[in-house]
Amino acid sequence: GFDGHHSFMVQYKSGQDLGLDMHTDDSDVTFNICLGRNFSGAALTICGDSRSPTHRQFFKNYEHVRGRALVHLGARRHGADDISAGERNNLIVWNSNSKYRSSTGYINTQPYLKEEGPPDPRCLSYTHDRDFAQFLDYPPG
Repeated sequence: GFDGHHSFMVQYKSGQDLGLDMHTDDSDVTFNICLGRNFSGAALTICGDSRSPTHRQFFKNYEHVRGRALVHLGARRHGADDISAGERNNLIVWNSNSKYRSSTGYINTQPYLKEEGPPDPRCLSYTHDRDFAQFLDYPPG
C-alpha cells in the first residue's frame, strides 16, 4: 500500500494557464481526478515510461470527463494539451511507498535505456529534453 501522499489542485483556463509541458510525476502512482467545469480541449497526452526505450513514444490521448479519475504510474511521461475554451479543474494525488522507493527495483534508480528511434513530437518536452531544438522550435516565452 501507500504510506505517503501529496495532493494539489490544477486549473486550466482559457487566456490563463492553458496546458502543461511533458513531464513525469514525483509519485509511484498518480490519481488525476477531473472535478470539471465546462471545457473543451486540455486532453492528457500520454507517452512511455521514464527511462524506457519508448519514453518519448506516443501511447494515448485521454479526454477528461468530470467525475472520472485517471490512475497512472508517476514514471509515465504525460502532459496537458492546451485548453481551447472554458475551465478545467483537477485534483491530483501523488501516492508513494517508501519501501518500494528504497528497493533496487525503484524506477528512478534504474539506468536510462537507449531510445528505440526518434521521439514522437507529441512526447517532447521543452522543459526537460536537452535535444528538444533538434526536433521542434521552442514555444514563445
